[in-house]
Amino acid sequence: MEKRGFREVVNHLAVFRDIAEALNHANDVSGAMEAILPRLGSALGLQTAWAFRYDEDRRSFVEVGASGLPPALDCCGQEPLRTGWCECQSQFVRGELDEAVNIVRCSRLKSAKGDTNDLRVHASVPLRSKGKPLGILNLAAPGSAVFTNEVLAFLQTVGQQVAVAVDRARMFQLAREKSEKLEGLAVMSAEWSGQLPPDRLLQQALEAYVEAYVEAFGYAVCGVLRQGVRADGGQDTDDVDVVAVAEGKVTGRLSAYVYSPPGDEGDSPEPCRSILLSDARSAISTPLPTTMYELRIESSSPYAFDDLDADLLQAFAWQLAAAYVGAQAHLQEMQHAHLVERHRIAAELHDSVSQRLFSAQLLLRTATAQMAGAHVDALAIVERVGELLAESQQEMRDLIRALRRIDEHTSLVEELRTRVFTLSLQRGPRVELRLPDTPIREPASHVRAAVLAIVDEALHNALKHAGAGSIVVRVNGDETRLFVGVKDDGRGCAASEIGAGLGTRSMFERAAQLRGTLSIRGQAGAGTRIQLAIPYDGEKE
Repeated sequence: MEKRGFREVVNHLAVFRDIAEALNHANDVSGAMEAILPRLGSALGLQTAWAFRYDEDRRSFVEVGASGLPPALDCCGQEPLRTGWCECQSQFVRGELDEAVNIVRCSRLKSAKGDTNDLRVHASVPLRSKGKPLGILNLAAPGSAVFTNEVLAFLQTVGQQVAVAVDRARMFQLAREKSEKLEGLAVMSAEWSGQLPPDRLLQQALEAYVEAYVEAFGYAVCGVLRQGVRADGGQDTDDVDVVAVAEGKVTGRLSAYVYSPPGDEGDSPEPCRSILLSDARSAISTPLPTTMYELRIESSSPYAFDDLDADLLQAFAWQLAAAYVGAQAHLQEMQHAHLVERHRIAAELHDSVSQRLFSAQLLLRTATAQMAGAHVDALAIVERVGELLAESQQEMRDLIRALRRIDEHTSLVEELRTRVFTLSLQRGPRVELRLPDTPIREPASHVRAAVLAIVDEALHNALKHAGAGSIVVRVNGDETRLFVGVKDDGRGCAASEIGAGLGTRSMFERAAQLRGTLSIRGQAGAGTRIQLAIPYDGEKE
């Protein structure tokens, strides 16, 4: 004992109390080492202490703290303690280090280059709190003699005090780190709000946000995935679409002193599916709320993630989802504003330009009647001006309908009522909409668009070419198909003329594309009848 400079502890309780008071102010492993070493130096003559903190979830030693190290161990940022593997760690991981023991052949002291202050043997004390393995405390003094059982029992009690302090410091550190990271996420979320519409958010914006996430929090990779959908509506885990991915450089908590046992030490990690990294050995994922996507982070190290990483990823997912919902609301507001503005322009066109065109037609008809008997060329010119005015007025009607058509939430019947009402304001044929007594099924949006385009063309032809007194639009349907008819009492047309124009050809093409049928029947002097039958869902060929 005298050779190592040990002194007999006279008052154990006083030393334990002094150590406990010092450990109350320790916030990490290094602080704990600096707190206990002067007390143990006074009590036993010990000069050096170092400790490894163990993370059970990650199966790795994640922190090292030391005090009083000799130059051989205190060089290059304590690299000799932060790299490699030693006997005390192997025993700890295998569950063989149950109490304080002498480590006679310390691989770190043996391989250390430089002045070791004659350190050859150290005592290794397991650190546990409430049965949870927390790490290893190593204590040493110069000389080659081993520690006695009495000293080891004393150091075991000291180790229990250190374990409580280390556990408290660990929880404090995790709480502080979690608070800081969540605060950082809140700042990022505030910067995202309303920047891009949703159709771009999950592409360009996600790539930027995920990249910021891995850079801010030190992950190797983070991605946004979309699982495939099976025929029965479930998820196909074999079919994954990577929507956005960003790779980062492992920094901070994940790159500081962290290493796992050699391949034959500890439990083997569970198999991990590699999606973002070719050599992924651990991963966690969480759904992106309100969407069909999920967030995923991977690492090439086993057991790389813990509860803090899972909480942080979940918070990131919720904030990203909030940004997505906010962008959706912003887009809807913009669409509503556009709709209101388009309706305003349509109303102004109707009340001003369209009415002036109609007044010009009336004046031209009066002039034509007053020019009876005038020169043939003059009458031809006046008639041509009338045709141009009629065409301009029809084009104005089409433009007004197009401006009003942006609202995708209106039904087919509402859209048809709007068209008929607009036409009823103009002089010309009487246009009537006839509906069944019972409500009809609303077709799919693309079917509705095709039906409206066909009806528009039919009304345009009837108004421009038929010379009709009345036009009737009929709508009906059965369980699977929608039926629409447009009939006028105008001059009719020959069978050879049907389909000759670009407009009528487009009508047939629209119906055929959605597996519908279209017929146009005309008879000279007896008007024209157009009948459309189209499936409600209208699958394209």
